[in-house]
Amino acid sequence: MKKLILLTALVSFTLQAQNLTVSSGTSFTVDKTGSVTITGNFSNSGTFTLNSDADEFSSIIVSGSSTGNIDYNRYVNAVGTDEWDLIGSPLDAVSISTFVTNNTNGTATLATNGSAYAVGVYDNATDTWTNYTTSTVGAAGNFDIGKGYQMASVDGGTGILKFTGTVASTTQTQAIINNDAANSNAGRRWNLIANPFPSYVQANSNADGSNNFLTVNADKLDDSFEAVYGYDADGTGYTIYNNSSGALRLAPGQAFMVASDDTSSDNVSFTTAMRTAVGGDDLIVGDVLEDSFELILKLYEGDTEIDYTRFYFEDGLTLGLDPGYDAGHFNEEASLMSRLLEEDEGVGFAINAMGLENVSDAVIPLVINREAGTDFRIGIDTFGIYAGTNVYLEDNVQGTMTLLNEGDFELNPESTLSEAGRFFIHLTEDTFSNEDEVETNLLNVFKADYNNFITIEGLAI
Repeated sequence: MKKLILLTALVSFTLQAQNLTVSSGTSFTVDKTGSVTITGNFSNSGTFTLNSDADEFSSIIVSGSSTGNIDYNRYVNAVGTDEWDLIGSPLDAVSISTFVTNNTNGTATLATNGSAYAVGVYDNATDTWTNYTTSTVGAAGNFDIGKGYQMASVDGGTGILKFTGTVASTTQTQAIINNDAANSNAGRRWNLIANPFPSYVQANSNADGSNNFLTVNADKLDDSFEAVYGYDADGTGYTIYNNSSGALRLAPGQAFMVASDDTSSDNVSFTTAMRTAVGGDDLIVGDVLEDSFELILKLYEGDTEIDYTRFYFEDGLTLGLDPGYDAGHFNEEASLMSRLLEEDEGVGFAINAMGLENVSDAVIPLVINREAGTDFRIGIDTFGIYAGTNVYLEDNVQGTMTLLNEGDFELNPESTLSEAGRFFIHLTEDTFSNEDEVETNLLNVFKADYNNFITIEGLAI
């Protein structure tokens, strides 16, 4: 008589193996704090489950072949006003209709609204989002691995959605295109892509010097927007991560926006060398630490933060464009941005990177877009640069120099504010007063890459 032995394993630590076979009748669970790294082959005929929560994600890395379906219980933010998540499938060959069925039957975890499911795609040719419905999900096919989707769990639930599919163990690619230039009427440069692996992916040079997403794909991304743009899920927009940020590792299935530099379709790559079992939360929670050499200014209406702009300083950077360090704003009509000090081509930057020598010697054009009659103020949020540096905000229309080290700049504009030329940030060891005759003017002439005309802007003497 043969004896059937049912093995149940729970891994909450780092497990390394040459080969791993999970037999029929066997249950193998990787806790949210655990990881499995297999240098050889992986085969599953039983039940293999990966777990996660809002700031902890288990992982599996397979170097050889991988066969058999597994489950990834992936945390997804709850539905609410502007609180949806951006997620891709962390597994391959995952049926969208099966995913919807599995997560709406029984204890419902996928949010719904009438016939619409909280799973949708982004089309950058038309800048539109479309959700799957009861009438369209049946023909949806599989999740496109490496592509991002908008997604949400039910409010008040666990936030866990189950993906069932196979482990991707080879390099994955995803197509991106700049439809802002190819289709200027409605298109955008932004593409929603996602980590295709059930493990973390190293995203910038502070995570890994060479095997990281930004370095590997530098020639596919717009130089002025060479960064990972992560949605905040609170209506404030996108937080930008690049080589001026701390070590960034993208959670399994984490989706984000990138800017393509090509009007023809091109592919970005997620290589197997980018994979790592080490990481933290998703981009919504956001615990990526910034470098200490930085200055962050924020614009407020009353006590409500509207936008911010960041200045970063590192030895070897320039006053011109430093791809992977400078990063244009996701919204080029945003309330607060800055411009490059040299080779300015009209891009509003959310991260303006410069050399260490500019910490106390720079005059930086600001872009402030505000409606007439709307009070606002600008103040220092983070001051991590040389303690002897004075940060002045110049308004050359009012003829004022506001020392932001001591207080905020406040204004109720009589006319609508837009573009560069009126406001400047002075980083200096000197001390100014409003009686000093300091007036900065900007005269900028440039031709944008995709325009057939020259732009002249700013105030000239």
